[in-house]
Amino acid sequence: MITSSEMQQRRSPHALRDFVVELDDAVRANEAERHSGILKKGLYKEFLDEMVPLSIFALNAYPESHKIQPVLGNQGYDALVFDEKGTEVDRVEMTTPCDGTAKANDARLVVGRGYGKVEIGTPGDDFDALFPHVLYVCHKKAKKDYGDCTLVFAIAPMTPFESFKGKYEDQISALVSKMSQIRFKAKRVFLLVMPNRVIEVHCDRAI
Repeated sequence: MITSSEMQQRRSPHALRDFVVELDDAVRANEAERHSGILKKGLYKEFLDEMVPLSIFALNAYPESHKIQPVLGNQGYDALVFDEKGTEVDRVEMTTPCDGTAKANDARLVVGRGYGKVEIGTPGDDFDALFPHVLYVCHKKAKKDYGDCTLVFAIAPMTPFESFKGKYEDQISALVSKMSQIRFKAKRVFLLVMPNRVIEVHCDRAI
């Protein structure tokens, strides 16, 4: 249901987002494919960890006249961006920090029994638990030279209840503040808070 050639086509921001949403809907409607997606088998890892957040970021970051081309592999960036003349104007490196082991274990539970691990806590606990993973990955990325790239860190904390939105905003601000203290070698650095909030991190870059 998903192929590398389809994933790597050049599309406008809206066309890219439409492709992602339509494929996601099709996968959810097919149990075997849905399970492969949950387990991130094959190309589903790149699709979920890179292409889904990329499609959201592109809508917020580039005009509709631009074309976004996801690129599979380990070349140091996950997408190329071209202007209306076909000239490359940006490269994007997507990163989705999380507790990978916990996510994988939970995915196996979902596929095996229909639901994941049951946790009890207070609103915001999941965001607090995410902090060290984000900062760890940020420091790792900061050791590499992304001078020709836009770095995007995508996170998906639980949407807060109305009465806890203040704490949620404070957590986002605290994370952005911590990230801004890291010296990245990159053109730009963004935090993407799923489902659709893009925040530029104004950090002291060492380019």
